[in-house]
Amino acid sequence: MLTILFNGEHYQVKSAALKYVLIELDAPALCAVAVNGQFVPKAEHENVMLRDQDTLDAFTPMQGG
Repeated sequence: MLTILFNGEHYQVKSAALKYVLIELDAPALCAVAVNGQFVPKAEHENVMLRDQDTLDAFTPMQGG
């Protein structure tokens, strides 16, 4: 198990693959994701492996004016 910081809160997750961590944490399907402050395109989610104590942020799109 890994301990990560997801949107400011600590979680323990089973998988190291970003794609599966997002599923495990119930992150919205349409969200922008940053790992340790670096944006990760959705096409790369399957290839990114998280490490213990990584920071993961997910942002949902907002409309504004």
